[in-house]
Amino acid sequence: MRILYVDDDPEFAEMATTFLERKNDRFDVEIETCTDEALDRLDSELFDCIVSDYEMPARNGLEFLQAVREEYPDLPFILYTGKGSEEVASDAISAGVTDYLQKKTGTSQYTVLANRIRNAVDNYYAQIELAEREKRLNFFFEQSPLGVIEWDEQFDFVRMNDVAEDILGYTQTDLLGQSWEKIVPDSDRDAVADVVSDLLENQGGYRSVNKNVRKDGDRITCEWHNRVVTDEDEAVVAVFSQFQDITERKRREQELQEEQALIERSLDTLEDIFYFVDTDGNFQRWNSKLPELTGYTDEQIGSMNALEFFEGEHREAINHSIHEILETGSHVTEAEITTADGRQVPHEFRGVRMTNDEGEPTGIIGIARDITERRERERQLEQQTEELDQLATKYEVQYRTLFEEAPVMTILTRSENGQPIIEDCNSQFVETLGYDEDAIIGSELAEFYTRESAEILLSGGYSRSLDGQFTREKRGLVTIDGEVIETVLRAVPRRTAEDEIIGTVAMYIDITERESVKRANERLEEFASVVSHDLRNPLNVATGRLELAAKECDSEHLDRLEQALGRMAALIDNLLTLTREGREVTDTQPVDLATMIDGCWENVETNEAVLITNIDRGVRADRSRLKQVFENLFRNAVEHGGTDVTVTVGELDDGFYIEDDGPGIPSGERDEVFEAGYSRSSEGTGFGLSIVEQVVTAHNWQIRVTDGPDGGARFEITDVEFVAA
Repeated sequence: MRILYVDDDPEFAEMATTFLERKNDRFDVEIETCTDEALDRLDSELFDCIVSDYEMPARNGLEFLQAVREEYPDLPFILYTGKGSEEVASDAISAGVTDYLQKKTGTSQYTVLANRIRNAVDNYYAQIELAEREKRLNFFFEQSPLGVIEWDEQFDFVRMNDVAEDILGYTQTDLLGQSWEKIVPDSDRDAVADVVSDLLENQGGYRSVNKNVRKDGDRITCEWHNRVVTDEDEAVVAVFSQFQDITERKRREQELQEEQALIERSLDTLEDIFYFVDTDGNFQRWNSKLPELTGYTDEQIGSMNALEFFEGEHREAINHSIHEILETGSHVTEAEITTADGRQVPHEFRGVRMTNDEGEPTGIIGIARDITERRERERQLEQQTEELDQLATKYEVQYRTLFEEAPVMTILTRSENGQPIIEDCNSQFVETLGYDEDAIIGSELAEFYTRESAEILLSGGYSRSLDGQFTREKRGLVTIDGEVIETVLRAVPRRTAEDEIIGTVAMYIDITERESVKRANERLEEFASVVSHDLRNPLNVATGRLELAAKECDSEHLDRLEQALGRMAALIDNLLTLTREGREVTDTQPVDLATMIDGCWENVETNEAVLITNIDRGVRADRSRLKQVFENLFRNAVEHGGTDVTVTVGELDDGFYIEDDGPGIPSGERDEVFEAGYSRSSEGTGFGLSIVEQVVTAHNWQIRVTDGPDGGARFEITDVEFVAA
């Protein structure tokens, strides 16, 4: 925001400039001590505001204002004087000053001056923008090819353009101050009243179609597009409506609708399918027989291509027929329509080319006749021949080879309405799942799949195997006892002697153990990644903050904090070693439990919690990892038991226990407490008990959670051999 500050006192001007630019970082203040030079700068540079003193040698502030107003009548001008009066203020206002302010002592005056400058400039540009908007609005109002009406906040008439006068037959004077009801017949007033109400609340009504009444009494149909104008409080202050007379268009539409209805009723009386497609095969017209047969809705058919109703060789036949019709004028062919539910219905298609006045093809019109009965007889003959040939040749060889000698679970399926039915299976399939062979043969394949695998099978997996698109995919089989067998499936189409697909040959390779190991490794790696990122990153930040604090002050607390952060870093490294390098410990030594327990308690923020140690034994363990056990169990007790919890470590016959008198762990959650991510606290990481379980297991010990005598949580670690420490 560029400001020209004019004052014959350069020292005061410099000081005022400094304060103004401090008050508003948008200000860029230029100083002139002479009004003539100030006028020259206005001719060569752009400024957003002028601030001028009153008493100056060449000309005073009022004379300077008058000179500015001759060339710049609207530019913000603030008279800032130390010797003002009511007379000066009155003369300044008469001369067109934007604002008048007297100089005072103290720096607070510059805050007032800065605010006056900002307000003056903002208002100046707002007025410019308003003028531009008014100019654009008037241009739109007069030049619009549509009728335009302006309504006030009560939806009374304000003005309209010449096109609106022609449409309605009224002059602007006729309607000035009149309600909208003047041009709306009684039959449409309720509907239009709803539109008006929505518009005045700015909640809708932006487009409407209704009857209107001309001045001569004729009724016309108009299409209205409305736009509201609101003030800074979102209150509607005006509405602008564009509209056009669509009476003739509506009449033509009605005639076309009646003609189309007559044609559609005639076509629907046909027993055959009637269709009209464009030169690309996209449907343009059809009768009711097409959706009745295919199961598709009219909306779906309208977005489909003719080829989408056919598969394989039938699609090729129809595609060939379309080209023949467009080239020769007509063609007859047979093909099977595939319905929405997968049925295939044979039809005979007779199509004729349609052309425009120039003889150019515009589409194909035709009739499709159902030939199911004829094709069914042919199919029955083919089926009998196929079955005899299969029994004599392929079936026996295929069956013996795949089922009796295959080293994996193998089945044959047949397709019934697109669903797989088990037709035969080998002994390995029977033995693995545990069912009787009679219970398997004739059943749906999905009955032996997990729910997820069954969904894949029925939502496209089987159809892909029938089409030969299937390669290798994972499937879960369920035994008679409910055990899930993870397998890799390889499926290929079964074909008849005539190369017709009737089902699939499916082979399953058991990968349960391999997948179990893979998932375990993936979980370990995921755990290591979370520890590395979510714990190490905040630790690095804390260490950096500690170094900065140590340079600024000297405190024994910083030394203890440094020790704690070092312990945390070692803990993270051990966690990563545990998860990424395995569950075994190799560096063991005798450890005195009582000493370690006291040290671990000191490393944990225990507040008012109390520790009771009732064990004086030693064990052989990895010292660093055993610290993780006690520290994590102590943190868990304090976190869930409260700051005044009592924690007891005691001896068992073959191990030791850690218990507290807190709320305990619900029995329904005890199987989950050692899983990574488990936590009953919104502030817990969910990894503490998982670390405990991994360290205990790495020492070949056992751990279980139960109730303590006071109802708290009790962790018992057993299979421990005590040694002298």
